[in-house]
Amino acid sequence: MLHFSKCSLKGFALAVSLFISIYSFAQKEKVIQVAAESMRNMVRDEQQVVRYLGNVKLLHEGAIMNCDSAYLIRKANVVEAYGQIIVTKEDTKLYGDYLYYDGNTSLGRVTGKEVKLIQKDATLITNAINFNTKDNSAYFLTSGVLTNPDNKLESKRGYYFSRDKKYNFAGDVKMEGKDGSIFTDSLEYSMADEIAYFFGPTRIYNKEYYVYCEKGWYNKKGKQSNFLNNALIEKGGQKLYGQDIFYDELVGFAKLTGQVALVDTTRKVTIYGGKGNYWDKKKTGEIVDNPLLLMKAEDDTLFLRADKFFLNSIPSKNNPDSSDRIIKAISEVRFFKKDLQGTCDSLFYNTKDSTIRLISKPILWNDNNQITADSVSAFLGEGNKIRRMDFNGSAFITSKEEDVKFNQIRGKKMVSTFVEGKLAKLDVTGNGQVVYFLRDEGLITAVNKSESTNLVARLKNGKISKISFMIKPVSTFYPIKKVDYEEITLKGFQWLDEKRPRDKFSIIPKGLDLVLTDSKPWFRHDIVSKNNLQQ
Repeated sequence: MLHFSKCSLKGFALAVSLFISIYSFAQKEKVIQVAAESMRNMVRDEQQVVRYLGNVKLLHEGAIMNCDSAYLIRKANVVEAYGQIIVTKEDTKLYGDYLYYDGNTSLGRVTGKEVKLIQKDATLITNAINFNTKDNSAYFLTSGVLTNPDNKLESKRGYYFSRDKKYNFAGDVKMEGKDGSIFTDSLEYSMADEIAYFFGPTRIYNKEYYVYCEKGWYNKKGKQSNFLNNALIEKGGQKLYGQDIFYDELVGFAKLTGQVALVDTTRKVTIYGGKGNYWDKKKTGEIVDNPLLLMKAEDDTLFLRADKFFLNSIPSKNNPDSSDRIIKAISEVRFFKKDLQGTCDSLFYNTKDSTIRLISKPILWNDNNQITADSVSAFLGEGNKIRRMDFNGSAFITSKEEDVKFNQIRGKKMVSTFVEGKLAKLDVTGNGQVVYFLRDEGLITAVNKSESTNLVARLKNGKISKISFMIKPVSTFYPIKKVDYEEITLKGFQWLDEKRPRDKFSIIPKGLDLVLTDSKPWFRHDIVSKNNLQQ
């Protein structure tokens, strides 16, 4: 998550404290004192002035101002100094070509081709610095560059407020250092509580991650950060969106609220929700409040809804920071894909081996086929396409021919093979039973009821085209007019068509429909992508 080095925040503090520390004049002594090699009284712009030449030294409220020449208007207590300006206060030095200072109002300004402010190992370069010793504030409006051994900070404007101990940088703020880079519109740093605030579009880069937000703060002391308004954190192939992302570095906990999205670009998986939590040390997380998962295949998208989604990492000895996850969809699971729909109580997706397990009353539909079992394991192939499914315990597949006529296959276990998303083959093992209707010139004329320990069924266009009985088959044919439907109905038969998701909109929670219809979704991935924003 977000890390600022000591030097980074020290740089913020130094940035403008340099501007004011040399001008913190006491208010007791108002008269500007002057020493020089020569002086002369003269009239300048219809005013009585004193001109000082040669090693001029000005003293006022603790500050020493050296220059080549100066004009002092004693009545107004104002001085103008020229040539090799050096203003010294304690361990800070300010260099420039011209100085204007009003001893009565405590307002001053240093200008030049290169105005340089040096304090210890930090240097600020700009064209002009304004200061006010009365309220202990200072600012520059002509762009400035602050450097120290670890960081370089640039901005168009800079401000310092001593009473509140706050520093502000504004206008294309850019900070680059050993730990990364920050680009923002405005940055404020509070010395009292050691908190840095970001205002406007902000981008943060380092070797591990990229952060975007439009408002936020970082607490150096408490090591906490908060990114607001279209916030994005990107690390590797993982992207995390939220309107409000709070992170506690010491605890290793992140809280996300307001239109949350977790995107795995490698596996083309996105999880939406209203709230989320993430525990960094255990690398586990959860997404709740009407969550929705989208998984893209080559020519289709899986829409999956549940009450909660949990994410558990799968670290390895060789790669403890592996992005492999087990995604758990808990309670009231429903999903829709053009070639596959289903419901169950819980679903587990292992991104490492691309397997999906459905447990507790799973029901699947593929074309005209309804499939049930005690549990289901699905194996994904290239492009997230299903290549195989295992139906374990009380496996049952049925399809409707017409009215009350249903083809049925039952067994202890079924292994199904899919070709281009369609069920093509079923290998049934253990107490295999089959009921299927026969047609002649399009009309149903008979029904066959068969039993075999093992059997293989082949399907074409979603319908049984051929059945091979492997061990001790027993078959009975019934003319359609003499069929006893109760007798040919296999144990465990249920027709659950009313539970079948009909389209993606039956899966999507209210409020997230814009994700599918708006070309620029609420998390603005097209606007805040790392490549588009990096300078």
